[in-house]
Amino acid sequence: MTGSHSILAPSDSARWLRCVGAIHMSRGLPNLDAEYNASGTCSHWLLEWALNNPALDLDTWLGKELKFGTPEYTFKIDEERLDRVRQTVTQINREPGEMLTEHRLNTTPVLGVPDQEGHSDIIKLYPEGGVVKDEKLLKGVITVHDFKDGYLLVNAKDNTQGMIYLCAALMEFGLVGDYNAFRFCIHQPKINHYDEWTYTRAELEAFMAAVRPVAKIAYDIYHGVREFDPEQHLNAGEEQCFWCPVRGRCPARAKRIISMFTPIVQRHELDDKTLSLIHGMIAEVRQALSDYETEAHRRALMGATIDGFKLVYGNKGKREWSNEAAARAQLELVLPSEKVFKPAEIISPTEAEKLLKKSYEPLAAYVTQAPAQLRLVPIDHKGEAVSPLKFEPVKESLV
Repeated sequence: MTGSHSILAPSDSARWLRCVGAIHMSRGLPNLDAEYNASGTCSHWLLEWALNNPALDLDTWLGKELKFGTPEYTFKIDEERLDRVRQTVTQINREPGEMLTEHRLNTTPVLGVPDQEGHSDIIKLYPEGGVVKDEKLLKGVITVHDFKDGYLLVNAKDNTQGMIYLCAALMEFGLVGDYNAFRFCIHQPKINHYDEWTYTRAELEAFMAAVRPVAKIAYDIYHGVREFDPEQHLNAGEEQCFWCPVRGRCPARAKRIISMFTPIVQRHELDDKTLSLIHGMIAEVRQALSDYETEAHRRALMGATIDGFKLVYGNKGKREWSNEAAARAQLELVLPSEKVFKPAEIISPTEAEKLLKKSYEPLAAYVTQAPAQLRLVPIDHKGEAVSPLKFEPVKESLV
């Protein structure tokens, strides 16, 4: 490595592999998701600390403030964040093998372009282990664990970030051990989601052969070796646009959103099939509209004229005590104590369960909870389908 900036980041591969002009379009632009990414970095740092310091208590960080990101964001560490880290630590430590945390992987030989790298969260090397895939035992296991502290569901199968990491790990560790099973594991405790997939050596080699020509095009466009053609090199889609820095200004995305309505406006009625088309678009269209709103606001703040709109001040923020101790002392001079303080409020069942752990069980008798509501979700959702035919109408009583 020469120390040059790695532009084809594995974590961003869902974008540049599907839209080779994306990194060229977003060159030099600010990160729209800086705070979200900084929060993820904070959780990853705690995970690395916990794995590398097993004898120390993770509660050391409870209530502490940690700073991450550019610009810098401050995060006060709460019990919920620590619980998510603990859960992931338990899952990772349950598996055997030599563990490497935040390991730098050289992805240049994987992508076929110079000066590329990535950092995996956790790698586990288990040459004595084995995985059964397609009724065949594959001996020698390399596992890459990826911790994601967000709400967006991510799966392990055909995950390009994981496949690039596994390919790089194969090239690095395959020289010193006989590895034939390559596992990618996703940990998303915030949404109670865990997923894994095992790849064979042949599958990773086929992936590398397919990805190198695409990586070369993206790399050459970015460096000006190949002329950028928006019509040819921009390919909008739900996955690649979701985190793209130019998602609020990209012409290809705007064309995609508009084209999604073409089969709908050509219909004469909103039948069940048409509604299914509309319902399948809702999340992507809602996100696109939010991005266009954000982009318009950003440009207005920079001095641009958005025809038909103007900037005005909204309501001021919530008032808070800048010096709570001084305010308390002054209030106690003029008000009786029962009016200075809010009445005590009982903690919630969720908070009680976290504090009491196994001792919480007797309290369960005093808990009420609203029943689950029916939702309309994509057909590949893991939840069990409910048939409305199972519902019985309320019988009317005769007077």
